[in-house]
Amino acid sequence: MPKEIDGVTYYTVRFLNRDRSDLLGTCDVESGGDATALAPQPESYEGETFTGWSADITHVTEDMTVWPLYETQTFTVRFLNYAGTDVLSQQKVAYGEDAAAPTPERVQGHIFLCWNAPFKEVKSDLTIRPVYRTVPEKPTLNFYQRNADDTSGELIKSYGAVNACTIVQKLSGECTISVKLLTRQTQDFVTVENLLELDGLVFHITEVKKSISGGMCYTEMAGEHVSYLLNDDRYKVESFDMTGTPRDILAILLSGTPFTVGEVDAAEPVTLRINKEVTRRACVMQLTALAGCEIEYYGFTIGLRSHLGSLLPIDIMKVATVKDISYAYNVSEGTINYSLSLYRKGALQLGDELSIDFAPMRINAASRVVGIDWNPFNFKEVSITVGDYLPTLNDSLYELMTSVEDIRQTTSRYTVEFGELIGNGTFYFTRAYLDRPYFHIHTSDGSKGTVTLNKKDGSAFSAYVGATLSGVNTDTVTLVVFYCTVPDESIETTEVT
Repeated sequence: MPKEIDGVTYYTVRFLNRDRSDLLGTCDVESGGDATALAPQPESYEGETFTGWSADITHVTEDMTVWPLYETQTFTVRFLNYAGTDVLSQQKVAYGEDAAAPTPERVQGHIFLCWNAPFKEVKSDLTIRPVYRTVPEKPTLNFYQRNADDTSGELIKSYGAVNACTIVQKLSGECTISVKLLTRQTQDFVTVENLLELDGLVFHITEVKKSISGGMCYTEMAGEHVSYLLNDDRYKVESFDMTGTPRDILAILLSGTPFTVGEVDAAEPVTLRINKEVTRRACVMQLTALAGCEIEYYGFTIGLRSHLGSLLPIDIMKVATVKDISYAYNVSEGTINYSLSLYRKGALQLGDELSIDFAPMRINAASRVVGIDWNPFNFKEVSITVGDYLPTLNDSLYELMTSVEDIRQTTSRYTVEFGELIGNGTFYFTRAYLDRPYFHIHTSDGSKGTVTLNKKDGSAFSAYVGATLSGVNTDTVTLVVFYCTVPDESIETTEVT
């Protein structure tokens, strides 16, 4: 109520905190006066800037209740090109949010390793540069330390010659290496914790054997492409449900890993759903198949390409010295696969379209390179597999226990979570659910609220634990109903309290 003092009218201004739960202070202001200088100091929040009060207090003509307004700080994150002369991407990122790395350039004779600084939970302006490593002109076996974040670290040792070496690469995404070295003694400089780089490919070592034969010391190693690190337990996925472009989904799948999104050709939205525990690599391969693409490795990048290799058919009998050729016909599948042994690999790449014309065996066919085995240290040891390739979808990654349309059946495995909210707020389920819940809301005033489903710890790979309602008035009563499918009892879920 206004106050009269000596014929002058005064109004009371009440200052609440941001949540409007506590009173910060009050002041009495002469009618038409300015309360700015009398206002209490608003609360401070990390990453946010006070922008003013919820109403104009510079010309007070009535009793007022106001609260502080804040704006999230934003920062500029710039990703530079290889030469540092151009910007690949410039982004405005809210305080504490993550920047999105662009696709790094392909640089002839180099492989991409990482970005030179972290860009998660951004709290300042950043300029990020790519880190590349030169691929030796002559085949060189380089061993590197593996950093804590699984990236490639310091050089341990190099070999310019080996006793035996085979790299196997297939369109299905398989990429492995086996090496045999003659060593003067059984040194311990290489372990399964190290990384190996050869011929532009990066491998993590999975097996080391040491032996002495005829007085000579040998070390044998087997390795898998570094992307196989996504099979590790720390990258396991329990639940995932996202519809978007293949690039956006791949970016989420690679978040928190040492890998960056490479070139992605597919642009049509797809839906990737997972509701059982699988490896992150299995998710990437499923996305590859959904997008109708083929996986491509470039250093520590993973790309999804519509077609690896040359689209223009290469006459293999003319461009390469073929030492041996054989073919196999599968009646049940109706497919023909060819195996060719070459004198040298040359510029031949995985995925190349080939023309095979060999009169002695009455072969005149067009096909693709679906697999290559080669020894980078001996150009005579090259063999290719030629045939057809189609990405394979894994139907077991998403098991629909019960669809919402079946809830009228007495045998349906479903449950309903419901409750009332006054104003905006968050509703928590009684347990976690792997499948995305269907929901319905009804507001008392007919307003349209927005429901955002929440996942455990905010991770895209976790189960659903509740939902947040926004966009309604403070006095709106909202009935929220969620139809949730119950996971198989053999799958452990997290109780929500």
